[in-house]
Amino acid sequence: MQEIRQRGSRVTVEVGDWGKLTTGRPRWAFWRPKRCIFVKEGNIYQDKTAETYGIPQPRVMGEEGFDGLTWFKSHNTQDMDIATSAESQSPALAECAVKAGFQFSSSGGAVLVMANDCLTTIHPASSLRRLLEVDGLRGRVLVSEVHRCASYARYMAPPRTKSVVIGLTAQPPPGDPSPEANFKWILSTNKGSLKCKADSSGERKYCPLYGLVSLTEAGGSARRASVDDETPLPLPDALPPWMTNSP
Repeated sequence: MQEIRQRGSRVTVEVGDWGKLTTGRPRWAFWRPKRCIFVKEGNIYQDKTAETYGIPQPRVMGEEGFDGLTWFKSHNTQDMDIATSAESQSPALAECAVKAGFQFSSSGGAVLVMANDCLTTIHPASSLRRLLEVDGLRGRVLVSEVHRCASYARYMAPPRTKSVVIGLTAQPPPGDPSPEANFKWILSTNKGSLKCKADSSGERKYCPLYGLVSLTEAGGSARRASVDDETPLPLPDALPPWMTNSP
């Protein structure tokens, strides 16, 4: 999972959305950390561009549902065996229906954990190269895949945080007067930053992660880059503005 993948926003993100990336940081707020915001300008399926250029309809993977957790982690984060972890034995975490553990380097780390996750993607990804012929899309970025889930927890560990166990409580029984209050994410630490959503209905309401590709050919050329004429390569992942050579 590339770091350019953006956090879920308040605006619904769909596969096929296209637009541009901005820094999302006004000049006067120079002390704020760099952030990257995707600004939607259109959708290739809604404006019939996908139909014109033969781009397949999005495919949903994992739509049938999955009771466990899936996660993505930063390069300085490793999975941890919670079976032998004392952290996972706390009363609150011991009662969690599902949980996962992670270890961090001395510089900290980040992890996104999702429950009942499904992935919507365009297959084959190489078909998106046809969009390089569209003048109006050249230089833009496109949402190539979207993760949707019923609940998620995004945890950012500060430096010198050794590990964390993240768990999701069991589904509240029918008739529970406050199901949402009793259905939540549990952490083994009070350090760091946690942003989370938990929905006991199981409906995939949230989009905490999506992928972007760049509609710009490497080297500025629109020529198809491929291993051979019959094996086109996927478009490159989009990069934030401060990592590109563009002004």
